[in-house]
Amino acid sequence: MNDRTQSLVPDRDAFESSATVDRMAQKAHEAIDSVAAKAKPAVERVQNAASQAADVLHAKADALNEWEDQWLDSARTHIREQPLTAVAVGLLAGVLLSRLTR
Repeated sequence: MNDRTQSLVPDRDAFESSATVDRMAQKAHEAIDSVAAKAKPAVERVQNAASQAADVLHAKADALNEWEDQWLDSARTHIREQPLTAVAVGLLAGVLLSRLTR
């Protein structure tokens, strides 16, 4: 073969290199698919746990808001029933705070 003919014929090493690259790419795809398949259940478990934690936090926040409303209602009722006592307690608290901050 002359040089011109030889350049038109594909090199055997090029075919083997291409096949090797294809095999490596296929193995990489398989590995990625395997990791993704194993990671999916873990991600779902984390999502479920986060969702449950969020639900618990919302329930606790609702309970705290309800408790706050009850406490404020109780304080308002007490102040309406005994306004002089409420004023006296407020004055006493103010005097104590002013003495503590001196």
